[in-house]
Amino acid sequence: MVKPASLAEELRVKDIMSSPVIDADVEESAEEVANKMIRYNIGSIVVTEKGFPVGMITKRDLVYKVVAKNLKPSEVKARDIMSSPIHVANPDDLIDNALRNMNKLKIDHLVVVHRNKLVGIISTTDILQVTPEILDIVREKMRMGNVKASGEGYMEGFCDACGEWSDMLLRVDDQYLCEDCRMELEKGGREEVGS
Repeated sequence: MVKPASLAEELRVKDIMSSPVIDADVEESAEEVANKMIRYNIGSIVVTEKGFPVGMITKRDLVYKVVAKNLKPSEVKARDIMSSPIHVANPDDLIDNALRNMNKLKIDHLVVVHRNKLVGIISTTDILQVTPEILDIVREKMRMGNVKASGEGYMEGFCDACGEWSDMLLRVDDQYLCEDCRMELEKGGREEVGS
């Protein structure tokens, strides 16, 4: 039987990436992109130009860059709302390196490219679904004090309350909490005092 730690250390991007990738040409409309997301039940699409990945569009991009600006989706081109440049991973990259890279860049997806060809896509959700034991390993290391300080007393790792990655964890009552969870805790404490 494989121990979780060695499983996490051995997993590579190619083991869990989504492939084939649903993509859209830079000239496709936001409406076409949204319809592909619905049809394939996905939250992001790689934007290509002549088959080469040049950007990415997420649901968030559609909301912030089209809907919130009251633009007509059939008239907005993918090239106008895509996030660019894209960040890539190699199929043979270790999962923990890919996750570390996503955290450093503050992104949720990496496009997987092999020999200049788009071969897959990987997200933080993919990683955590396949390797939930990574969460347990990181939490255990945090409890043992084996975590990396990110400055001003903050730690980086997974929040004990919500499970989200943060580089601004602080210890509160024997738990490491992200900024949002600390604010919720503080807000809840004030409501109790006021009632």
